[in-house]
Amino acid sequence: MKLNSLNLLRGGVFSLAVVAAFAFTTPMNSTVYGTTDNGITWYDATNLSPVNDYRCEIGSENCLYNSMDINDPVIDTEETKFTLLTPQTPVSK
Repeated sequence: MKLNSLNLLRGGVFSLAVVAAFAFTTPMNSTVYGTTDNGITWYDATNLSPVNDYRCEIGSENCLYNSMDINDPVIDTEETKFTLLTPQTPVSK
């Protein structure tokens, strides 16, 4: 009986951990955008190569954004600047 109760307790703790992991994890946005002129012109950087097509260089802006909104930066791209290395067609809002 004691072993059975211990297994139930472990199962309950595991289940609670799984629920918490899903409840407190935000989904990743699959589309990212970059702007070379502080939000006037936007480029879809989702399928671009950060090595061949663009770079996040040291700057005072954010390199990538979750949407075409200057107030919606991708975390970990602060203090960088989006620089195109190959010609790209801008995305219209």
